[in-house]
Amino acid sequence: SAGVRVLARVEDVPGFGWRQWAPAAVPPVSVDGRRLTNGLVAVTVDPDTGTFGVDGHDGLGRLVDGGDAGDTYNWCPPLDDTEIDRAAAVTVTAVERGPVRASLRVEAAYDWPVSSSSERRSDERRRTMVTTTLTLDAGEPFVRVSVAFDNQCHDHRLRGWFPLPEPTQSSQADTAFGVVTRGLVVEGGPTEQALATYPARRFVRAGGLTVAFDRLLEYELVDIRDGAAHALAITLLRATGMLSRGPMRTRPLPAGPEIELEGAQVQGPHTLRYVVARADVDPYVLAEDGFVPLLATTGAGGTVPAGQALDVTGAEVSSVRRGESGCLEVRVFNPTDATTSVGLGGRRGWLVDLRGRPVAPVDGAFDLGPWKIATVALMGGTA
Repeated sequence: SAGVRVLARVEDVPGFGWRQWAPAAVPPVSVDGRRLTNGLVAVTVDPDTGTFGVDGHDGLGRLVDGGDAGDTYNWCPPLDDTEIDRAAAVTVTAVERGPVRASLRVEAAYDWPVSSSSERRSDERRRTMVTTTLTLDAGEPFVRVSVAFDNQCHDHRLRGWFPLPEPTQSSQADTAFGVVTRGLVVEGGPTEQALATYPARRFVRAGGLTVAFDRLLEYELVDIRDGAAHALAITLLRATGMLSRGPMRTRPLPAGPEIELEGAQVQGPHTLRYVVARADVDPYVLAEDGFVPLLATTGAGGTVPAGQALDVTGAEVSSVRRGESGCLEVRVFNPTDATTSVGLGGRRGWLVDLRGRPVAPVDGAFDLGPWKIATVALMGGTA
């Protein structure tokens, strides 16, 4: 009937495919006070700080809010910055108790300065409630995190800090067609201070921790001690009021027109979602499991065999579309330093260039070199 929701764990659905679901027992998810567990992952919440731990590694998700006297091009802290990294009050509540899904809601009150100047943050504070929801699903080796708040403050940057299980000198982050490895420092110069803050498209991994998200975010390896980073910081929000400004401490000259922008203060409600895994997981699989939900439909009854409209192995799929000729065009990329064999489930077709012109025939599979991108137009089939 209307308003009834059924939550189920579905295993082994093939990529670009389908299978019939039948009720079956799953290893349950449970809540015990401020602890969630599903047999694969255990999550605990610190009631004093509002941070969480995964499999005994604590202090994750600590919110750090600092001033931002920069612009849409560059972050710049006030000369005398005030960082707010501890909540004034924390409440932890169980909102789902299993057996397929369990969640804890962490409501934390922060007193953020209402604005910043190039010199310092304002003395006036605004109470902001940040609601963090931690969710474990049956059978998943990671924790889902949702951070929601209503931003009514100006000129500040909010980041989530994640202590690393192991100190590291590098990070690996997703880009459009691969994974880039970055160190602790970045090139700077007389016109721009070096800031080792980088973009990540869907995931970043460092020091035994992998964090995946549903949008383009920026990150930085922080807490540098003894030549290594001990924490990862992910930017959840940047609020600034200028397209460009100058001079400022991180950049002495303007990067563009000095125009005030109210929209760049990003006022109003925000919800940021990410997933965290400590296990040695495939980051592409983690991002898809976390943010590409299965579609469900109602069958006509009877037994429906599992099927697959498209079978691609050996590479990451970037896009699938119907080309002008009517063929199904599949673009793949190899994000590794070794040649891979891309399997097409027995399908035939042509490797094509960016204009869709045939380059070479393909019969079931083809080799793709390190860091290479390829587009194949498939012949026949039902996809």
